[in-house]
Amino acid sequence: MSTNTDKTLITAHSATSPSTHRVATLVEVPKLDTIPIIFIPGIMGSNIKHQTLGEVWKMPNSKVSGITVAKERSKLKPGDLQTQLDHIKTMVDASGDIVVDPRLKLDESTLRKRYWGTVHWDSYGDILTYLQLAFNQVSLDAKPLSPGPGGIAGMHRTRQHTKQQEMIHEWKSLLDQKEISRWHAIESFQATSAAEIEHLKKFNFPVYGMGYNWLQSNEDSALIILKKMQAIKAEYGARFHKFILVTHSMGGLVARRLSQLCGGDIAGIAHTVMPADGAPATYRRIVSGSYEGGGVVNWITSFVLGKDAEHVTAVLANAPGGLELLPNAEYNSRKPWLTLQGHNEKNQLVQTHLPSKNARGEIDPYEQIYKSDKVWWEMVKEELIDPAKLIKNDNPDKQVKEIYKQKIDKVRQFHSIIAKKYHPHSYVSYCHDHKYMSFGALTWTLDYALGGLTAEQIKRLPRVSAKEIEIHNKGIAEEAMKMGLDAKYYIKANVKENNGLRYIRLQSGKLGTFKISSQDAPGDGTVPYQSGRGPLKQNGVKQVFQMTGFDHQGACKDLHVKRSVLYSIVKIIKENNIQPKYR
Repeated sequence: MSTNTDKTLITAHSATSPSTHRVATLVEVPKLDTIPIIFIPGIMGSNIKHQTLGEVWKMPNSKVSGITVAKERSKLKPGDLQTQLDHIKTMVDASGDIVVDPRLKLDESTLRKRYWGTVHWDSYGDILTYLQLAFNQVSLDAKPLSPGPGGIAGMHRTRQHTKQQEMIHEWKSLLDQKEISRWHAIESFQATSAAEIEHLKKFNFPVYGMGYNWLQSNEDSALIILKKMQAIKAEYGARFHKFILVTHSMGGLVARRLSQLCGGDIAGIAHTVMPADGAPATYRRIVSGSYEGGGVVNWITSFVLGKDAEHVTAVLANAPGGLELLPNAEYNSRKPWLTLQGHNEKNQLVQTHLPSKNARGEIDPYEQIYKSDKVWWEMVKEELIDPAKLIKNDNPDKQVKEIYKQKIDKVRQFHSIIAKKYHPHSYVSYCHDHKYMSFGALTWTLDYALGGLTAEQIKRLPRVSAKEIEIHNKGIAEEAMKMGLDAKYYIKANVKENNGLRYIRLQSGKLGTFKISSQDAPGDGTVPYQSGRGPLKQNGVKQVFQMTGFDHQGACKDLHVKRSVLYSIVKIIKENNIQPKYR
């Protein structure tokens, strides 16, 4: 056998023909030069299992099965969730669903080796398949359909041909000004060229899905993924060039730390809907439950982190990864994002804004907000942290909230390591859409006017303990039992809940109620624009796309987002001047 390297023509001898009969055919020659693409999902986007309890989080891939799972999880008590979602005793579950597109020409076992089974398929199967198909068929030349049969057979043949040509259309879209205009580039846009796209033909781009344990610190996740990437690099040996990372949501935080640990092995990163500086939604979930909007997916997801403050606190207060989504000191351009407000006897508005500058002139949400203790507006109530008594059993001589505060210290440390730091070749897309309002800032508002109320006093109003609320609600229930048909209305009007409400004790003996605000900022329904555009003007960030038309969970399914990712990868390869070794 001999190979003509100029035309990739292989000449083979036929075992059933005379040696004088030479057969020539064009075949697909494997490309040796390899640039692995690593996709890192967002929080709750990876399948999780417990060391002894087995599967604890594998989000269903259909609405019907999702509703069934949500109903089952709704029966779990806060202590059950704390036990199941223990960041120390959980790990990635690689047995998730994979739906293999035949156009990939790859079998399921190969995709499992590339960790596709570690991520939630309904959320990320689309972008994994899209990227692999696109890089399997880098071409700008549409091929006409050759003459063939008509009728049903012809229609089927036409459909198959169209599907095969689909990726050519995707690559050509990167040269289409109408398509590019939909990305809304904020920085000066550097157009790509046909030559830059054609250059990609020289490389092999295996796509990996890199699920991680989103309960543990993103620092730990980065270290674990680093080991997997080192193994991938070793597998390809001299054929390996560099990795390119594509991220969704919290996966961007993992990738930013990973780029610091991985040295020069990463060529660049394409981030989508990354909460670059955290999101107030995390605070709100803890004080109000995790159901934030409409849709079945949001409803199902709420039963993972918890449907109410009791359930969410039992999970998030013990999950370093979740806590690292809290706003860092850079959030909102270092301006306050939490307001406590009420009215005095003259109906004048009285407000306190947090975080405020401390004595050293620093913005410190960690001490001022996240570690707040025994005040009515505290983020985490000590009595809700450890319903399963796991912390108390492991630390009998320590206060539960002290253990929680130690976690916040580590959150601060992680935030400081990645704050305003990005890979030198970073591309970012986020959603800035009034259709998907998000929590940009939060406000607690009191329902009573208080005489002589001041900005300092509003922080110190006497909180009502969980025990007092329990006694109050028990009394309401006893009264309701005497009312017959009117009982449910009486209960609804008078029972005190934890979800988005906090209570203070008034001089009259009544309870005053603070209520948390709803979405106030354009975004994607989860990440507000303030955090989505956080990377803008930071060192290493080459472009930021301010996009519209999708929610947070749907970002990786949006066609324009996917095309902007292709563009970003083309540019990353050009900026790194990656050239083949074997062609």
